[in-house]
Amino acid sequence: MSDSIDTTFGDAYAQILSLARARLANERSPISTVTLANELYLNLREHPSLQFPSKQHFLAYSSRAMRSLLVDMARQRVAKKRSVKLLPLTLARDAIDDGGSPEQLVALDEALQRLGGVDARLLRVAELRIVMGMEIADVAIALGLSAPTVKRDWRRAKAYLYDVIGPNRIE
Repeated sequence: MSDSIDTTFGDAYAQILSLARARLANERSPISTVTLANELYLNLREHPSLQFPSKQHFLAYSSRAMRSLLVDMARQRVAKKRSVKLLPLTLARDAIDDGGSPEQLVALDEALQRLGGVDARLLRVAELRIVMGMEIADVAIALGLSAPTVKRDWRRAKAYLYDVIGPNRIE
């Protein structure tokens, strides 16, 4: 699947909208799912040389770009509120899908950045599992790893994030 960004994005548009909808479901954000998808598209268009060998690779890249967009928006909202207390953060799928607060999203991003400083592959596995909600087999395909390796990396990433975030529920 080494077509242009337009074709690749069009082929995965339904999945991108679904992801955007899940991320924005419980947020009080002025941005809509279509707007978030369009922002992602514009972000991808800024890099015309990008090539994706598979849909999983495209979705993996998109997950990182979408996470970056959402974190930037959350940081802008947090900056508007000066005396914000951070709420407990969880990595459970239902909490991530509910969007969480901007503060939680920023805290998660900071924890993921720290994880990336320790091990870049663990970061990629964690991003795909947490942000995209990809299953182990899909992560393995996207990263060119075996499923047992992804399972091991996911356990290590969860353990690290647990230490960084604190004694919150991690599933």
